[in-house]
Amino acid sequence: IAAELSHLHPEAVFHWFFDRRPKLDMAVPENVKIHVLFPPARTPGLIRIWNDFQVPRMLKKIGADVYLSPDNLSSLRTSCATVPVIHDINFEHYPFDLPLKYSRFYRKYTPIFIEKAVHVVTVSEFSKQDIIDQYGTSSEKISVVYNGVADHFGPLHSQVISDIRFRYSKGKPFFFVLGSIHPRKNLVKTIEAYTVFRDQTKCDYPLVVSGRELFVNKNLGNIISDNPYRKDIVFTGYLDNSELGETLGSAFALLYMSVFEGFGVPVIEAFASNVPVIASDVSSIPEVAGNAALLANPHDTASIVAAMRLLVENDTLRTDLCEKGMQRAILFSWQASAQKMWRIIESVLQSPDFKSGQ
Repeated sequence: IAAELSHLHPEAVFHWFFDRRPKLDMAVPENVKIHVLFPPARTPGLIRIWNDFQVPRMLKKIGADVYLSPDNLSSLRTSCATVPVIHDINFEHYPFDLPLKYSRFYRKYTPIFIEKAVHVVTVSEFSKQDIIDQYGTSSEKISVVYNGVADHFGPLHSQVISDIRFRYSKGKPFFFVLGSIHPRKNLVKTIEAYTVFRDQTKCDYPLVVSGRELFVNKNLGNIISDNPYRKDIVFTGYLDNSELGETLGSAFALLYMSVFEGFGVPVIEAFASNVPVIASDVSSIPEVAGNAALLANPHDTASIVAAMRLLVENDTLRTDLCEKGMQRAILFSWQASAQKMWRIIESVLQSPDFKSGQ
């Protein structure tokens, strides 16, 4: 969204802050200035140093009007207005999915970030209501700005699909799981459902999993090593943007069984790629998916299996979901989201509170 904002408003000057030298896959717009602030903020202690000492120092130096922080964090020592983007508050519902020091950090500081902010942005109506319920934040203080679909997701040529399938699944269609390998992504239950699906059907489509391992992930190794279909469970590791677009676009279907999401970006990425989606029926995912996906209970193996079987056995349904998904993907544009974000920034600048940053 930062890139779209800079393109839409060449009259403004944007300063992008990083905690290490960025590897950007785009040309930096002329109205953007990049700053690398020390130290790399990869632990709660370093995050506080970065946000409450380095960021305020640089904001003062450049004479910033607004500090828009897009990553669930903010600064408590700025003299300008702060607008944090709180994607979700999963750590309040599943605190043990994170190492204790991270869980404590987010649970302690997120309500303080929100209280200091002139305005708060989140990514779904579900997350907005969750923040209101958890922290008692005023509804008027929170705006929803949806995520968008990146340009590297779209329908693929049949030859690309064939090449990718030979690379990962011996030429067969495959179910695809996308997201960090993390407890809330529910990979253990997804593999259990895949195993039952294979037991119940003659369909031998492999399961391809892409993503970095993030924090704890108990029991996954044992479940895979003991699985009778382990040769058909493929881990790609991290994929760059181009590889990810091609792999998702070559899938028979996306399996997205996350137990909690503030938005669920892979759902709309699959929609844009003309790939049908089987997704969880919890948190923000039904809001994002609309009527364009098959929804299943992520805690119920039988529910996931039933959705997989339905999609494999009903070609008409699969075609219908692809068409609905392509139409729904149009609703999630980074340009439209940037336009809404700019209106929020303008309203903050007009607020009587913005100069005090309170």
